Amino acid sequence: MYRTSTRFLAAAALALAPAAAWAAPEQLYQGTVGTARIVMALSEDKAEVFGQYFYLTKRLDIDLSGSLRGPTLDLESRVTGDKLHLTRSGATLVGTLITAKARRLPVSLRPAGAPQALPADLPAKLSAYERWHLTGLQFTPQQTETINGRTIRWYREPMSGIRLFRIESGYAAPALAAVNHALARNQWQDVSAWFACIGYEGGPGTDVSEAQKPWLGANHVSYVWNASWSCAGTAHPDFATAGHSFDMRTGRELRLDDLLHFGAGPVPAEDSDAWYSYRSKRFAPGVVALLKRYHPAEMTKPAEGEEDGCDYSDPEVWDFPGWALSEKGLWLGAYFARVQRACDAPDWSILPWSALGLKPGERP
Repeated sequence: MYRTSTRFLAAAALALAPAAAWAAPEQLYQGTVGTARIVMALSEDKAEVFGQYFYLTKRLDIDLSGSLRGPTLDLESRVTGDKLHLTRSGATLVGTLITAKARRLPVSLRPAGAPQALPADLPAKLSAYERWHLTGLQFTPQQTETINGRTIRWYREPMSGIRLFRIESGYAAPALAAVNHALARNQWQDVSAWFACIGYEGGPGTDVSEAQKPWLGANHVSYVWNASWSCAGTAHPDFATAGHSFDMRTGRELRLDDLLHFGAGPVPAEDSDAWYSYRSKRFAPGVVALLKRYHPAEMTKPAEGEEDGCDYSDPEVWDFPGWALSEKGLWLGAYFARVQRACDAPDWSILPWSALGLKPGERP
């Protein structure tokens, strides 16, 4: 089953820190706890301090919050129970970390410079702290696979185990290069999200983070990313799916509005007020009309009082659907309120290629 999402794991990890932590400037430190190397990010808001740190051996984020009194910082992790008593001396921080088992370790931190040995193709929006997460890491090539006469190779990041493919043949070289760069960026983003989600027991909070087998058409490539997680600090476990689709003639990643739009005028700029209005007033009702044409039984409104009835005829559940491409056409994933999450993203909600109004030669 498909589920809809954006960068769901990274968003879930933000629940570990109060909003003030993201409003205040972030200070980066590197140094040691005992003999172990760490990187720490701290934000101060008046007498409060928030942040996170990770050990370079594991790289999973550990939350921090506490108080600042003069040069002294007292911090604690809600996840691990570790407590830090640090004193600022010029630009450095020195002190002690006391583990939940009462083990005392010396701490020595200095301002972190720019991270070194960064991999290529990192997403542009990663923060300096997130880039430190990825320093020195690289992908390991794995097995090849042939799909529709085209060859892909899988790559794995060993520390997180995150895997994603690259395309080795079957398309024009310029488009191949552009798409493979985009795939590498997507993979590093998912590795970064994996590090940002620590579980309640201090280990990885991500249960599943993996790509389904991609679809490789004549003009398009599409894949779906599945994830489930239970990050410490979040209210409950969750799961989602994000789709990525590319035009293999240009190498450009596609938006849903490129393939499906309603009305005579151009689609408003994404994330503008006009775009949100378009999605609710024109796009969603248009999707409902199309799905009723191709899936009339599934789009029938549930009888009044029907327990656990999924009303796919409600335009609101189609405002911002997940989506992916396949041999059959365009799959759209409805998104329901949490009380009806079982209704999310049914497998049947596919619009055939003929419904998209594409010009000859634009189909797979």
